[in-house]
Amino acid sequence: MMKNKIFVVQLPIVLSLAILFLIIAMFLYPGGTIFDHHATSYQFFENFLSNLGREKTYLGIDNSVSKILFKSSIYLISGSFVVYFLALPFFLKSNTKSFKLTLASSLFVMISALAFIGIGYFSIDPSTIFYHLLCVKLSFYLFFISSLLQTLSIYYHPLMNKKMFYSYFAFTITLFIYNLLIEFGPLPKTNYQSLVIHVTAQKVIAFVFFLNFYVQSITLIKLIKKP
Repeated sequence: MMKNKIFVVQLPIVLSLAILFLIIAMFLYPGGTIFDHHATSYQFFENFLSNLGREKTYLGIDNSVSKILFKSSIYLISGSFVVYFLALPFFLKSNTKSFKLTLASSLFVMISALAFIGIGYFSIDPSTIFYHLLCVKLSFYLFFISSLLQTLSIYYHPLMNKKMFYSYFAFTITLFIYNLLIEFGPLPKTNYQSLVIHVTAQKVIAFVFFLNFYVQSITLIKLIKKP
């Protein structure tokens, strides 16, 4: 098992690098929101993360640097999750039920990762926004199914600790609520309040996403090290 530890260790490292890319992209974003095209910087509660991947801002200003950083972040996360979830079932194979649940969870993650790559590839520029939003829904819906299965897998495995279960359970519930918002909530372009609700919700789900997988990977690394 120790020789496969790299498949787990890489996840928090790659996530940290992806976060760094996103932060730099925010600082370099020329500005512009749905309701304020003349904004001169990234507005944390008015700009989606996807705004960082635009070819040009709402005023037509080139956004190449932030776009490259955003896409790189998305592709890094996608690749890292494929590696992590390819290996994860084998760390849980001592419990048949957990092993089968994690296999199913990993399958949904693989498909979700493809959709996540689509989020980076198709920007929210007018010509590709339809495909971008389609990939967003596919990715988050599939990841919710995966998270539900993985929460159960951790619950049934005697060697997985409560911290991992509670973290995954909280992430699954948050993801479910977020999916309800993007499916049934008001459109962001309806009014300013709707925009702020959606943007804030996206930042919350991103924070819970990163936090959960830091907890999962770092805790699993500690369990692997135990004799």
